[in-house]
Amino acid sequence: MNYTTLDRRKRINFMINISLVEKLNAIPAGERSNFVNEALEESLIRYGRRKAFEELDEFKKKHPLKMTSKQILKIIQDGRKELL
Repeated sequence: MNYTTLDRRKRINFMINISLVEKLNAIPAGERSNFVNEALEESLIRYGRRKAFEELDEFKKKHPLKMTSKQILKIIQDGRKELL
């Protein structure tokens, strides 16, 4: 993503580790906000994916398959044969 327009931004305050501040200071002053925005965007995407997988795992535990993989494949193959 390109974070160059300031009209779509909001200043927020939060605490980060001093070691991160020291590393962040290595980024040139005019590029830090873009760097943090991109890093947060990537991290939030990973977080969302991880939560989705956790929800899928929970669903699979509550609703186990009633058929084996072999049975599922046979149904698919039989359905394809009917289409021919």
